[in-house]
Amino acid sequence: MVSGWTVHDSMNDVDAGEWNDVVIRAGGSVFHSHQWLTAYETAPPAPLFHARHFCHRTDGRLDAVAPFYEVQEDPHYVGYGPDYDFDHPILHTRMLVGHSWYSYFNGVCSVIDPAEIVDDLVGAVGEVATHLGVPVFGFPGVPESDPLGSELEKRGFSPVYTEATSGVDFAGTAQAHLDTLRSQKFRREFRRLSTKALRSGAHIRTTIESGDVERFAKLVEDVCARHGVATINPPENLYSIFENLREYVYFVSIWLNDELLGGFVLMHFEETLYAWIAGLNYDHHKELGTYYALYAQTLQLAERLGVKRIEMGRSMYGFKVRMGFHPQPLVSWFTGVGPDGRELVREGIASLDQHCRTRSRIAEAYESNKLEIPETFTGPPRFAVGGA
Repeated sequence: MVSGWTVHDSMNDVDAGEWNDVVIRAGGSVFHSHQWLTAYETAPPAPLFHARHFCHRTDGRLDAVAPFYEVQEDPHYVGYGPDYDFDHPILHTRMLVGHSWYSYFNGVCSVIDPAEIVDDLVGAVGEVATHLGVPVFGFPGVPESDPLGSELEKRGFSPVYTEATSGVDFAGTAQAHLDTLRSQKFRREFRRLSTKALRSGAHIRTTIESGDVERFAKLVEDVCARHGVATINPPENLYSIFENLREYVYFVSIWLNDELLGGFVLMHFEETLYAWIAGLNYDHHKELGTYYALYAQTLQLAERLGVKRIEMGRSMYGFKVRMGFHPQPLVSWFTGVGPDGRELVREGIASLDQHCRTRSRIAEAYESNKLEIPETFTGPPRFAVGGA
């Protein structure tokens, strides 16, 4: 039996069908798909210097994929600084990371036991990181329950809890799903707020017309500005997503006369609907319940598509736990290259761990909504911050 890793510097060098077959069999997300990664590296939303995609084959058959990028200051990551009122060089340094900060999903998809391949993968990634001259490499956004985490811990990687993603099993129809909400109060609140914009004369659009992408991108830019970071999805990035993921992507927007109130970019992959990119007009969104209206459209789309699960991105934990979502802790694993890199990781991870209150924010979201806090967020974390 012959097995090993090869490295490619573009998604164009890897067969899309072969790549996606591994992603699907490994239970990966739309963000692992060949189409998403192509969209990401064609028009990256943050400085991207090199792509290095690792493919593992056994007797010629592809059985694991690990997309890596050399990046710097992805807005979602560097945004921890203004979000939590701190700063540290690790937020700004160039690093070689599995997948991207943008996705919040571990970028390694494997149909074989990670323990069988992680040594060679870590060694290969370390060699590439050294060649590129970056001080840090690692695996961001690994689900806490993923066996890869324990393997990385054994090999001296430093863990830190970063923003959580949130998902919920879909009940089959929009109405049945709303009936699963944990209190009558939540159901009444949703019905009232989700129809407020329409009762005020707004209308829903599910097509993309000339100028819509630019106007939506401006709303996303405004959201990012409120968090003190560069925009996550400039127009060229959105166009790349709509082009490369055209078989998966949906766009829902809400308009009052000719004014864009907000929109969602959603992606349907396998049996999951990802409601991932949101833009809101902050002049009206509280007054008109725009986010609730967009989520109502998400439920209707989920019903039409027959999906089994809905996934949403980071933050807004209060809304999500009220709507029945279950935030999933994600752990980012880093190690340094050379003495300076190891020192940067030691100090940076300690700073991130001290300031990033993701677990406590989620616990507070449950508590403020008078919901039982899952044990995941009340007890000690599974992984303690350690040295590089």
